[in-house]
Amino acid sequence: MHRLVTLMASVAATLMLAGCDLRERFVNAEDRINAAVPMGIDVRQAHERLADQLGTTGGDRAQLDNAWQGRLRARALSCSPDFTPTWRHSSDEVRAAVGNKACFAEFDRKLTRWIGAQRVRLLLSQAALPVGEVSPSLTLSGQLAGASSQAPVGVVSSGDGFELVALDSGRSLFKERGSGGTLSLSPNGRLFVQTLSGGVSRIRAVEGGETLLELADARSVHWLASWFVGVRSASNKPSYLLSLNTAEEAPVVVNSFGSHGNDVLLPVPGNSGRFNLLTFPGLYQLEGKEAAGKFSVTVVAEKPGVQSSLMSIGIGAGRLSSDGRFWLLDRSGSFLRLDLTSLEVQETNFQPLQVDTAVPTSRPDQFVLELRAPMEAANPGAQTKYLYDTTAGTLARLEGADAQRPLTYLGGIGRLARVSSPTVWLLDKLETAAPQAVSDVINAQLEEVNQARLNKVQLEQQRVAASPALQQGSPLLPYVRDAQVEGIGIYEPAERVAQPGQSRSTGRVTVTVRRSAQPLVLVLTSYEPVQWQLRLEPGARLGAVLVGGYYDSTVQGAGEARVLKIGRHYAYQQDSAGFAALQREVARWAGRPISLFQGNYRGSSFSVGGR
Repeated sequence: MHRLVTLMASVAATLMLAGCDLRERFVNAEDRINAAVPMGIDVRQAHERLADQLGTTGGDRAQLDNAWQGRLRARALSCSPDFTPTWRHSSDEVRAAVGNKACFAEFDRKLTRWIGAQRVRLLLSQAALPVGEVSPSLTLSGQLAGASSQAPVGVVSSGDGFELVALDSGRSLFKERGSGGTLSLSPNGRLFVQTLSGGVSRIRAVEGGETLLELADARSVHWLASWFVGVRSASNKPSYLLSLNTAEEAPVVVNSFGSHGNDVLLPVPGNSGRFNLLTFPGLYQLEGKEAAGKFSVTVVAEKPGVQSSLMSIGIGAGRLSSDGRFWLLDRSGSFLRLDLTSLEVQETNFQPLQVDTAVPTSRPDQFVLELRAPMEAANPGAQTKYLYDTTAGTLARLEGADAQRPLTYLGGIGRLARVSSPTVWLLDKLETAAPQAVSDVINAQLEEVNQARLNKVQLEQQRVAASPALQQGSPLLPYVRDAQVEGIGIYEPAERVAQPGQSRSTGRVTVTVRRSAQPLVLVLTSYEPVQWQLRLEPGARLGAVLVGGYYDSTVQGAGEARVLKIGRHYAYQQDSAGFAALQREVARWAGRPISLFQGNYRGSSFSVGGR
């Protein structure tokens, strides 16, 4: 009996001394493997911050805990596929048997990315920051460089860093010195992306500026849905979606050609799973889906093909309308509205006026357009701002300070802002003249252009009249009497051929001279050297050829026509000062100016005569 008691006491003492290790031996195998190769301190701290964030944002803790435990099991099974510890293995034995430390380190990197994605998703799913009482003006510490589309938050950039400010009051939300890059705010104003040189993008919290998720090879990040974002590659690879549920990626591939550097990614209004990919080769609507743990992207609508009016679609020239329904473009000279639901393009042309900029307003049917006058106008290139009402079909010219300073729309507070750095004036309404029908504004501009052209012709006629008359003894007199004077002007030939001993290559341009009732004086001008090759049709009456150019050119095939060089005069645009000078020189030689002129930057073949 005494010996049995002694044995039991000895066993009890052994169990007490080794109790901790024995208890661990009966924990499930995956937990024992993870305990043998513990996660780094950065992963554990990130998980603690996620838990703290769940307490303040009200996320589904049970769902996230289940997802976390599933990833921990996957960590053990993936990095120790050939070893499953039993209760017989001590902790030291498990630690010695698990040797693929690189696998655990890589998996921990993925865990950190997954935690960051959850934190971004929790903030992105929250309501937009509320709008307080709006001040009439803000005095900023730098230049207003961007704003949230739905929250009163703006980005202010300066030479020594950036600041996030509340646009309703000017209150500073976050400030960082010595840091730059491109910044983009989330629609709800709770997150921002900082893209640095080298193609690294960081998704950060507005409150406190903490970096939640860092993405390599990311030229830009686009807010497409509450559960995924779009990422444009910095190395011209196809864009991709990043799921904020699983941190998995899905490539966005719609064609196998062309550059991806100018892709535009935009959400589809009212649809949490669809988004638009806008490229110059085509417009595509796609959908992100998650099923059985797999994240994928499928095309649901497309308009492939090249539309010339959309050539600038990815050059940063677009803006969202105030209701998020349209993507506004203004780089083609027209006003383009791309419907983000149907992918239909609505184009409004104001010719001869050119659209330079288009700014949305709080009313989805009104836009501030800056229209530029044509070069033929009385005030060439003059820019005038108008309030364009698409429903009424009217233009109202802006007046006062609103007409002189840049305007931008701040969707988060629903106001236009007049920027006069460092002050931003928040406008209740614009100061405008009375609205006019669009057709009336265009017709007035056309009349001005026509009058300017008439004045130019009259001035040219006066200059020609003042030029010295053709002398009676001129060698051209027999050839130009009753002649039609036609001119051809180019900057350079379409194709050039290097000539031995010449520093500049010479190109050939063919000119066909057709049969005509009147004699013809032909004026040929260019900047680069040209070998003008004339082809005279039967009945052609070529009297003389006047050749001008910055570099010497030659004429072949002129037949019996006189060929005379008139110096370095050349022109290929009729509205240029060079053309006016050419006209005076031609009038001096031929007694009259060019009556019919063909001009192009490059040329290879022309025809004249036939009248």
